[in-house]
Amino acid sequence: MIGRLEICEALSRADVGDFLELPYRLYAGHPHWVPPLRSAQRKVFTRKTAFFEHGQMALFLARRDGQAVGRIAAIHNHAHNRQHNDRVGFFGFFEVDARDEQATEVVDALVRSAERWLTGHGLTDIRGPVNPSMNGECGLLIDGFDLPPVALMPYNPPEYAPLLESAGLAKCKDLFAYEVVADKVEGGAMARERMERLRTLTKRRHPELEIRPIDMRNFDTEIERFMAVFEQARRNNWGYVPVTSAEMRETAHELKGVVDPEIILLATVDGQPAGASLAIPDVNRGLAAAGGRLLPLGFVRFLRAMRSVHVIRVIGIAALPQYRHMGIAALLMLETISRGLPKGYDTAEASWVLEDNVMSNRTIQAGLESRLYKTYRLYEKTIER
Repeated sequence: MIGRLEICEALSRADVGDFLELPYRLYAGHPHWVPPLRSAQRKVFTRKTAFFEHGQMALFLARRDGQAVGRIAAIHNHAHNRQHNDRVGFFGFFEVDARDEQATEVVDALVRSAERWLTGHGLTDIRGPVNPSMNGECGLLIDGFDLPPVALMPYNPPEYAPLLESAGLAKCKDLFAYEVVADKVEGGAMARERMERLRTLTKRRHPELEIRPIDMRNFDTEIERFMAVFEQARRNNWGYVPVTSAEMRETAHELKGVVDPEIILLATVDGQPAGASLAIPDVNRGLAAAGGRLLPLGFVRFLRAMRSVHVIRVIGIAALPQYRHMGIAALLMLETISRGLPKGYDTAEASWVLEDNVMSNRTIQAGLESRLYKTYRLYEKTIER
């Protein structure tokens, strides 16, 4: 006999603990899932991150016979709705035991619980998954399950998409992840010739353009320069939400210990910022080794695993509108590859790119001989009242 399903809002310390621990149990022994640091997750679930200066979140837990079998977060991002004049609510941190015979019932009940909470906050639509916003992890993996995710990208089993669709959610946007292998860019004679031709032409036409790595001695100031470029360049992008100063400082603090300055690049024209490229080593290899905890031995395992990292994630490449005619974006990607190779980085994931961002997709596909190897999907629906 199948036990009775119960949905509760995770308010107590024990409930939040069950919410946090669920994926560690569901994915135990999974070859591709990467356990996030429990300490970082706990900060989010106890509302101790900068996101909650402009956001609210409720955690819902599904239990059967006292055991957690699913979870979902309902999220009200005030900054998003101010930016877009929307009344959109979000969901995130979605997990479910896909082996449960009644998984469809679990997902339906979780989605309904999130919808009721969002409706109570005056919101009319639900979209996600985002963890907890478009500036964090977002999207549901729908293609590319045979490889682990890279840094700051999510992972889920293939059963999740049909389960969410059975709850009435439909495609909103697809997000693309590309694999760029250095040998394909630099290895062939034609590729080398094309790259060198681009560099030579750009330098000849625009001698005022320079590309340099981040200055770690002035890390905080440099991060502000980088973020100013990215914020201005992506302002008109679908789903854009401004990054607050507190969020910027928080992210910079988290990344400072793992960044490699040689692959974080700033493009300047006559000394003024014109473009930027942010790439980080794939810290997921270290996180997988740490197993979700840095103490007592996780940190040692993390550092040991990071020595063999050969993959980077290119989080973003941006050029200010007035400089885009100079080919800065393509040049930044090529420079990232060239500077990364001597450090052992021979593969990059460029992610994520909106499916309808024609210019970015064209640049990555045509200019870098990349492979579209993973697709993430955002779902949405109008909340039924």
